[in-house]
Amino acid sequence: MGTGVVAALPAEGGCLAKQRLRPGDKIALADSLHLQLSGIGPERARRAAEDLLSAGAKALISWGVAGGLAPHLESGVLLLPEQVRLLSGEQYGTDPYWLQSLLEQLEGKLPLSNAPLQHTETILSSPEEKTRLYRQTGCVAVDMESAAVGKAAASAGVPFLVIRAIADPAPTALPPSALKALNSQGQLQLFALLANLLKRPWEALDLWQLARHFQAARTTLRAVTARISPTLLIP
Repeated sequence: MGTGVVAALPAEGGCLAKQRLRPGDKIALADSLHLQLSGIGPERARRAAEDLLSAGAKALISWGVAGGLAPHLESGVLLLPEQVRLLSGEQYGTDPYWLQSLLEQLEGKLPLSNAPLQHTETILSSPEEKTRLYRQTGCVAVDMESAAVGKAAASAGVPFLVIRAIADPAPTALPPSALKALNSQGQLQLFALLANLLKRPWEALDLWQLARHFQAARTTLRAVTARISPTLLIP
């Protein structure tokens, strides 16, 4: 195995694979490229990264969607950050040469940012939370898994890369109806969602808008897959 890719959700990993995925799947995308679905959160991402390393991965990628913090970045903007930061002061740099090879392929073809990404332990559900974290850190986006993948890569002494797209821009609120219906594998439980919407029907519009933003992020990830050869995902 050359590179191991960690994605939290089947909907994220499916933008890289050419098959329908289920939670927890681990599949070969190419001879030297393997994908592991981790589920949501840093602990699950850590376990997935360590599993890939144990299986022989010589490099790691954190792949998927992220929440926007910078107000000028819209849904679908590609994130190729130079660094992932934690509030504790820890930081994990992505491999500069590997990153540059992707930037050379994608700059001018997709809207993108290589500014730092911030780690969070929980989902940021309100614009106010995102604004506070943006002012505090200066990072343009946030996710829950990339730092764990970066830490595993640093511990193993292997290259690390982040490829993400913004799925909920800074001004977007995540409706409680959706958050309460989301399981640890990132799947919406339909009956729970409908029950929550019956109690909070005014959130239906927010849910529709969130779905549009998420689709924009997936479109970007699919475009990345279409525009780069698998060899670029191997440092």
